[in-house]
Amino acid sequence: MKRILFRIVLLFAASCVTPLDGAEPVLGQTARQESAPDDENLKSMLRREFMVDHDVDVVTEDWSIWSEGVRFKKDTNISDERFHAVLIDIYREAEATIQARNQESQDMQVLKNAERWMRGAVFWLGACEDVASKTFLLDLASDTSKGGTLRVIAISSYLHVADAEEAKGALLRFLVSPDRMTSDMDRSGVYAVANTAWKESSPEKKLAICEALQVGLSHETTHWVFRSGDGWLCEMSPTYAKSKERLSLLERALAQPFPERRERTKRELESRLEAMRKLKVLSSINTNLSALKERDFSQPLPEEGRIALETPPDAPDTTDAAQEKSTETGRKSFYALAAIAGLLGVLALWFGLRRKRGSA
Repeated sequence: MKRILFRIVLLFAASCVTPLDGAEPVLGQTARQESAPDDENLKSMLRREFMVDHDVDVVTEDWSIWSEGVRFKKDTNISDERFHAVLIDIYREAEATIQARNQESQDMQVLKNAERWMRGAVFWLGACEDVASKTFLLDLASDTSKGGTLRVIAISSYLHVADAEEAKGALLRFLVSPDRMTSDMDRSGVYAVANTAWKESSPEKKLAICEALQVGLSHETTHWVFRSGDGWLCEMSPTYAKSKERLSLLERALAQPFPERRERTKRELESRLEAMRKLKVLSSINTNLSALKERDFSQPLPEEGRIALETPPDAPDTTDAAQEKSTETGRKSFYALAAIAGLLGVLALWFGLRRKRGSA
């Protein structure tokens, strides 16, 4: 069964990275540096990059899903400002192609390519740390006229380049505030991409992300979104995983009526609650929105705070077997696909996992 599911995931990812008909090979590192491309050639190179596989021979600790974008920028020796400008051009041109589909007959492959270019441009903006890129990503994530998938990609890229305070503000905005994501699926996606950003963050930013997600879960009323977010946050924060506040959140969630189709979600939450009640000592965390808004994460974290972010080697697991298996499978599938399908393949897998988590 696992092999069948894995093959389905690979086929799904491959469908998202189908090369352009007649596309030229992607330039290697030496060719990129020697070509010194102008803006038009740079756009052509990037469009091809968005449509092909990238081989990742070894996934190292410093590898991330933005590594290809960072490497491309380094190989072509271009500034954040120029990289931003070219990516925005690609995005705008692709957007115009999609918007024109109702005015004139468009080949479906042309539209599919345009959608991939839009998503690829937004995703690779996560390799730019300039203010203009951050502003564009945050504005796009806030634009309710855009599709949820594109908005979540924008949040993902923004969290990658944001500092600790900016990450806190964005997560509270899209999970808690009156402007929060209204779609359950999209809010679930925010927890997933926050986990990705957390893995490569500074201790201060890691703590800011965790505390923002804690507050987000304290305001979450949809059972399966809470289950999904709780699973991601337990992976990030052992303090949250063993906290009395989490115990209360699980009890609150289970006290609410469950739709019949959410029986699996109910069973998982019951199992997690049972495991929590077996713990002898519980920690304490903050779930108060006002207190979190007042807290400043721009200051260096004390040594004891850094230690608290690390999982003790003898810490008992507080999640049920199903959750642990799901998390482990998600990680293995993520890295396996990264080695096969590259940047957009990884993104496709994430959306596949997101749907899987939301279907329970």
